[in-house]
This record gives sequence, C-alpha cells and structure tokens, in this order.
Amino acid sequence: MDPGVYTAFAALNLKGELVASGCEKEASDERVVEIIRKVGIPSLIASDVNPPPSFVQKVAARFNVRLSYPERSLTQDEKKRMGGFIDDVHIRDAYGAAMKAYHAYENRLRQIEAMDTGLDKDLLKHMVVQGYSLHNAELVLTRKEEERVCAEGVNSAGRKPETAGWKRDERVSRLAEENANLRKALEYEKARAAGLEEQLRLAGNARAAEVARDSEVRRLRERLERAERYIFFLKKKRRGKA
Repeated sequence: MDPGVYTAFAALNLKGELVASGCEKEASDERVVEIIRKVGIPSLIASDVNPPPSFVQKVAARFNVRLSYPERSLTQDEKKRMGGFIDDVHIRDAYGAAMKAYHAYENRLRQIEAMDTGLDKDLLKHMVVQGYSLHNAELVLTRKEEERVCAEGVNSAGRKPETAGWKRDERVSRLAEENANLRKALEYEKARAAGLEEQLRLAGNARAAEVARDSEVRRLRERLERAERYIFFLKKKRRGKA
C-alpha cells in the first residue's frame, strides 16, 4: 500500500505475480479494506517506507496479518527498477512495497511450491508468511485435518477417537499458533515504536530549529543594541563638538 491523498495498492499472489492494482483519491481505511477483500484474503500488508504509516498499520491490524516494511525506505530508483512497467507513480510505489516483501519470503514460498504434500500449499505459504516455521505450519494444518476427520467420526460413530500422540500434537500446534500471533503483535509494536521515534525525531528537529531561531534572534538583538549604543555615542560626541 501507498497511502496519501491518493492511496494506491498493488496485490501479488503467492507466486509474486501482480493480480490487481488501483489508486483512489482520499480513500479511507474502510474503503481500502473493502477493496482488498474483493481481491482476496491478504497474507501480508506491505509499506515502502520505514517507519510504516499508521494508515498501513491500521489496515494490517484489520486483517490480523503481518506488516512488512523495509529496513530503510525504498528510493524512487529502486521502485522504478522493480515496477518500471507501471505508469502511475502511486501504484508503482505500492508495487515496490509488495515486491520487496515478496522477495523476503520468495525462497521459502518456492520451497513449499516444490513440496510433495497433500496439504493445501497456499495455506502453508500463508502460514509461513504469518510467522510459522514450515514444520509448525504442517503440524497445524495436519491437526486441523485430523480434527475434521474426528468430527466426522463423531457424526458417524458417535464417539471421537483420541490418542496421547494426537493430544500432544494438538498442544504443540496451539503453541505454534500462539507464537505466530506473538510475532505479529511484536511487529505491530516495533512499527508503532518506529513511528513514535520518527515523530520524536521530527519534534526534536523542530525544537532544535526553534532554539536556533531564538539564538539567532538574540544575536541580532544584541547587535542591534550595540549599534544603537554606538549611534547614541556618535550623536553625543557630535553634539559636544558642536
């Protein structure tokens, strides 16, 4: 996302392909959430600047997904190299944010794509992007499949098969889910802290400018007072001669 007077978005699928993009003037976060929902379920919301704008943080929180932003804000040259085929500068910025985030996960997503598994690969990718290790993601999805099978067993046989191993895996998978949620919470706090630090930096710069301005005013006032005293001295001296 690239928020501002014109808010732009660029959506990639889990193979890094651009599947949707757009730009609207004065779009609210509600409007942006509505647009994204029409495209699909997001795995990640990305910003091209550090710290990420609060608007982007808010949208990520609405979907309860991780927020991605670069260690340093992307330059226009970097975004042009990634999205030179895009004419709209706002959409290009959003696309740059999305591609930067995708590249951070690209190897792991390709690894999942090449796996021989009966599990839903897109769900595995989504979970890995959310902060799960691949092992834990497989464990959680396997548990959910077992729960489905168990639920069918209850419906057909009137009882739910339980084993010590199944219960152990259930506890581990719940811990994996909790760990992923903690990762998201930590990233939100980091983004919020980065935003506050930037505000403090700007406030500090403003204060420094104010102090410098006050200092310059004092210096000029002192020069004026000295000049006025010198003029008074010259006038007095001239009257004495007269």
